[in-house]
Amino acid sequence: MTTVFKIIFLSLFLFASTLCYSQAEKPKVGRDGEPLAKRPETKITEVIQIVGDTAPESELVKRVMIWLKAVNPKYIKSGGGATGNKVESDVSFAVKPKELNPETDYTGKITMKIVIECKENRWKYTISDIKHVSKNGESSGGSIDNVVPDCGSMNLGDNTWKKLIGEGVKGANLAVSDLKAVMDKKSEEAPTEEW
Repeated sequence: MTTVFKIIFLSLFLFASTLCYSQAEKPKVGRDGEPLAKRPETKITEVIQIVGDTAPESELVKRVMIWLKAVNPKYIKSGGGATGNKVESDVSFAVKPKELNPETDYTGKITMKIVIECKENRWKYTISDIKHVSKNGESSGGSIDNVVPDCGSMNLGDNTWKKLIGEGVKGANLAVSDLKAVMDKKSEEAPTEEW
């Protein structure tokens, strides 16, 4: 009888240990088999206080919506929408190598998520989830928080990956400066479309 209990106990132990092992998250690896290490998540955020005139929450949301609808030739806003005092949008910038014969053709876009929250006399923006996606799919770097790009360091060299990270941060700063310029003006001062 004790051997039956030992066999049952041993089989339950083995079953439980394999179940726990299978639940463990496996580290991501790039195409070249290298583990994908990550830096802390890049978030660009700032709270801006309105100085001078009072600006109710609804006025600030109107200003954000004006920015959201405005067309900029340097980047594209998509998937934008407002819920209460919060406006979210995806922003994408085209990127391509500036060299005549680049080491890697990483032509594609850098995408990011921007969230703007409004309260009376102040607003806050947060830019996160900055990623590189190539047109050919073979040289997509993925999140700029990756130490090694998603496609692996053989496809995107270290210097090229650092350039793309810089392009992502530069694009985020461009979107922020454009947003700040719109947020500084009252919604009545915004240019109206003539048709």
